[in-house]
Amino acid sequence: MEQIVLVSESVVVYMNNLVQELYDAEYFSYKESARDYVNKLYDFIYNDLPHNTHYKTPEELKHYGNYYVKLKSSRRTMWYVFFDKSNNYHLVEFITTNHTPQSAYLNKL
Repeated sequence: MEQIVLVSESVVVYMNNLVQELYDAEYFSYKESARDYVNKLYDFIYNDLPHNTHYKTPEELKHYGNYYVKLKSSRRTMWYVFFDKSNNYHLVEFITTNHTPQSAYLNKL
């Protein structure tokens, strides 16, 4: 059965803003490089999320989704993608990194 991934509007807005934030913070010298980075996150979400190991979300973070997957994008950055699933549908509702307060609940697992 084909796995279908949907992304909430709030995640789309976050990802669109992320390009500018990464560029402004000088993580990337060129806006196009920041765009490529965000596109790789999207590729992971749409292509790999259904097939990666799904972890149950800690109680403190369940309002973001009942499951999450991890994506290590560099030596220092781990992305956490939160979602709900039903049958072959996956709805991505939140995305964050290990550099945020939410990650404290995930790093102790």
